[in-house]
Amino acid sequence: MLRFRRYRVFLVFALFSVAVLYHFTSVRDWEAARTASVEGLKKYGPQRSTSTGQVGVLVTPLATPEGASALLHVEEKTSLSTTSLPTTAPLTSQALQSPTSRFTSSHPPQKSAAETKSIEIGNTSPITETASTAIPEVGSSHKSNNDHLMQEGQGRHEPAAPLKNIPAIHWAQQPEHFPIPSESVIPIPTGRPLAMPKIQHVFSAESTPARIEREKKLAIVKEAFEHSWAGYKRPQSWLQDELSPVSGSSRNPFCGWAATLVDALDTLWIMGMEEEFQHAAMAIGEIDFTTSIRSDIPLFETTIRYLGGLIAAHDLSGGIYKVLLAKAVELADVLMGAFDTPNRMPIAYYFWKPTFASQPHRASTRVVLAELGSLSLEFTRLAQITKQAKYYDAIARITNELEAWQNSTKLPGLWPQLVDASGCKKPDQSPAQHKHIGDDGPNQNVMPNAVLAGSRNVANPASPDSYKILSTVESLAKTSPTLSATKSSAEETPFVSVVSEVGDSKLDSVKTGAGISKTTKTSAVEELPLEIDIQDSPALQKRQLAMDKLGDGISVVEAGQLSDTSSSTGQSLTPIIKVDCEPQGLASPPGSWREDFTIGAMADSVYEYLPKQYMLLGGLVSQYETMYSLASDAMTKHLLFRPMVPGEENILVLGRASATESPELAGNTQISPQQQHLLCFAGGMYAVGARIFNREADLDIAAKLTDGCVWAYDATTTGIMAEEFQMMPCESRSQCKWNQTRWYEELDPYRSLRDQNRQAMAQAQLAMVADQAAKTSSLAEPLTTLVPSTRVAPVDETAPTSGPLAKRQLGAIENVLPTSVSKVSSKLNNDPLNTQAAIGEENNLGAQKTESDVDATLTVPSPVYDPYPPHEDYVQNRIKGEKIPGGITEFSSKKYLLRPEAIESVFIMYRVTGDETWREKGWRMFNAVQNYTRVEYGYSAIGDVTSDSPRHLDEMESFWLAETLKYYYLLFSTPDTVSLDDYILNTEAHPFSRPK
Repeated sequence: MLRFRRYRVFLVFALFSVAVLYHFTSVRDWEAARTASVEGLKKYGPQRSTSTGQVGVLVTPLATPEGASALLHVEEKTSLSTTSLPTTAPLTSQALQSPTSRFTSSHPPQKSAAETKSIEIGNTSPITETASTAIPEVGSSHKSNNDHLMQEGQGRHEPAAPLKNIPAIHWAQQPEHFPIPSESVIPIPTGRPLAMPKIQHVFSAESTPARIEREKKLAIVKEAFEHSWAGYKRPQSWLQDELSPVSGSSRNPFCGWAATLVDALDTLWIMGMEEEFQHAAMAIGEIDFTTSIRSDIPLFETTIRYLGGLIAAHDLSGGIYKVLLAKAVELADVLMGAFDTPNRMPIAYYFWKPTFASQPHRASTRVVLAELGSLSLEFTRLAQITKQAKYYDAIARITNELEAWQNSTKLPGLWPQLVDASGCKKPDQSPAQHKHIGDDGPNQNVMPNAVLAGSRNVANPASPDSYKILSTVESLAKTSPTLSATKSSAEETPFVSVVSEVGDSKLDSVKTGAGISKTTKTSAVEELPLEIDIQDSPALQKRQLAMDKLGDGISVVEAGQLSDTSSSTGQSLTPIIKVDCEPQGLASPPGSWREDFTIGAMADSVYEYLPKQYMLLGGLVSQYETMYSLASDAMTKHLLFRPMVPGEENILVLGRASATESPELAGNTQISPQQQHLLCFAGGMYAVGARIFNREADLDIAAKLTDGCVWAYDATTTGIMAEEFQMMPCESRSQCKWNQTRWYEELDPYRSLRDQNRQAMAQAQLAMVADQAAKTSSLAEPLTTLVPSTRVAPVDETAPTSGPLAKRQLGAIENVLPTSVSKVSSKLNNDPLNTQAAIGEENNLGAQKTESDVDATLTVPSPVYDPYPPHEDYVQNRIKGEKIPGGITEFSSKKYLLRPEAIESVFIMYRVTGDETWREKGWRMFNAVQNYTRVEYGYSAIGDVTSDSPRHLDEMESFWLAETLKYYYLLFSTPDTVSLDDYILNTEAHPFSRPK
């Protein structure tokens, strides 16, 4: 007789082996199936024009392996169309020769890009290159399919190292889901540029001693760049994104496209390092922008660093290095896929792989303002060079939306830090009607459609996040007894299609109407009902997902939830989620009761680009002047304040404002006196705007804003400004006397609470003494007690200053002996805080006592430290422990990340005013940075600017070479080197030629 127990081990092993074998055989064609399945969404869009002008017929999902293979075969033949440019010769070593002049104030000749390994430019029409979308077997991808869940929305993200010997997945140009008709494309403004005021000061001739001194400083700055560049050129970091200057290793947070190399190109040219520039330009050809180690592309960072760097190097070199423009076009065409949304607002983090790029999608409901509105200079300049209006059209539509919304925000003139760019207005999204997870009553949140510009409504599987929702729907499909294998006609309730990526299973399509149908698991294209009603159930409440968005694509559920509606009763599905989507422009994110307004982090470059874009377009588009004037006036009115500082310097800072539309707080604005290193660009922006738009009063504001940042450098131990801190605003900008009492109050915001605790502790101590005294009958005289006299000892400066405890470390408490003796008087009982004052009133009593009396006297143990020190002691210890300079009330971050914003404004102020004191201030700043950040292989960010020996963070971002050292170098260069009247510098300090 067969006994199960005897063979159970073998049976378990056999089952495990079968499961493993099934897994590895069934998922072999997983990626191919996913590629095939995404075509299913195309049936919801109109017929689209291909790159050749032919109309493409949209296909439906394929439900068989044969169909998937056929579709994959078709996709492999998709051609990548490139920008049509004039004829050019192949790139040769002769093409990389240097021109006679390094700086070209006029436009370079309009020559086309040379051939590269990725793009080939023809004579009269675009020549296409086959972009294979063949996807390797499972296990060959260098990233997990769900990696984006951890890194989505991060400008800096370093994924795991790719597997070796694995074919890379490449981007392929997809037919647009929401194309712009050719007659509706916004053309590049043309015509003779308007006459504009000069920005730069008219400098007089330089004396010989001044020139010699200036050139010495210039050489020191250049040596700092050469030291950093030499560290990056080492094999360990060459062609990587960033150098780790302490360890000598590298990192790749920006797609692995050699960010430092591209970012530093124009700095090499400006510093006259032409041999290094030529070597770097040749290396640019090795970068392949059609593949990446990241699953997403951060649109903003990629545009300002890579696209801006390539265009600037092209402009500075006169256009003779053809590979620079060719690579700029290659990258721009990849990025253009992010603009293929119903309202043409871009996806901030673009999933570029064909599986997701081929899907319809929409922008997020929560986009960082700077990531949306800081693309204009780069795409406009590329449009001017290539004569391709599509690049300008992409950013002009964003500008139009920003302009339309500017005076309708909660703080008119300014935009909030976060923006709903989806173009989809959902019902009941006002704060009063907003429902949260766990709220009682039916769920009223909605799942919006995706219809705009004549395209049929679809939801977005562009991000694999959709698996979170689809797993719920799959559970719904499995458990409901009303599901059937039937399907109604095409006239029935429409579907919303999404992609499932739960393991290798493909979620089935679910539909409402006469019944709910369930198909077999053969396709990754899932069909969800546009209108589903589900009655309240415990299962629904437990499985709500409350997802605001799926990646940066079309929201399948934006303010609402999909839930598991299965129940033990097996009830039918009835609607609770109603689909509705009203087209809208830019708006506040759903449920934004209060919003923050700043020109610092998350918003800065949007405002910086307004006057610069006006100049780049030759003044032919007046909306940029109008928008800047409105924004500048609002900044000055709502954000500008004078901080109180010990030296009473007349400096200014732009803080942060919070505004609300709550009925009881309508129009209420609260100002946070916050200073950021990122905000220090504002002085330069005000100065440029003052010159270009004849706002001369703004020039004084510009100087005071810049001086505010110079003050922040001088205030710290290292002489370097911290990343972020709080200050005290004066009541008036004209007069502001230093008030140390007020500063102490700001440093001790919980003084009242601490005093209450001290009183309670003293009373508890007295109660304990009285209780012990009641039990003591041997005392011959009235009750006396030995009360310890304590004081706060100085803080050990060698102790750590970080962490929740160390931040408020009070130091050791010294017990002072002999202990004073006092009677517990009525005065003491009435005011416990006067315990110390009462001590010593009857010291003679202690002296007259016999030894036996003292021994018999009840004493209170001395505390280890005073947990509630007096106000003065607390503040002094905090100032000493945290090394807080006068005028600063709190450090939010003490780091210095090699940022350029302060020296940027110092440079601009010098070029605008010609005042030599700006050079003196800049040199002081440079020496401080040089002293504390230089390491073996370059320069490193530091962790604490208030420390005598700050810790190096082993980080050297590419902007150190692209911006910081460039601005220091330009400060001590001759005024005609990258003149502000000839060039416009983008937010990464990349110079673009101004039109003449």
